[in-house]
Amino acid sequence: MDRETLNEMVKLKFASRKAGGPEIDLVKLAGDAIYADEVFRAVEALPDESLVLLAMTLRDKFGLLAAQPQAPAPATPPAADAPAAPAEPATRYMLGARS
Repeated sequence: MDRETLNEMVKLKFASRKAGGPEIDLVKLAGDAIYADEVFRAVEALPDESLVLLAMTLRDKFGLLAAQPQAPAPATPPAADAPAAPAEPATRYMLGARS
């Protein structure tokens, strides 16, 4: 990340705090696209034009302007209705004391 972007992130953090907006975690803002989108939405709702412009600039630099971030799909548990696959007799170990 370049120095200009870092400066803009710090400006956003302090200007948001001053305007009564959300408290911004800069590390999370840089690494979590969903959190960044939530923060930018909250800042864009503030009545300060310069903050909205700064949020839009950062949104563009983070690549969040064109597409909205998606939450990872939750893992679906196996269906309870599906019958369990029976063990094939040919694959069982049949030689030895415990067959």
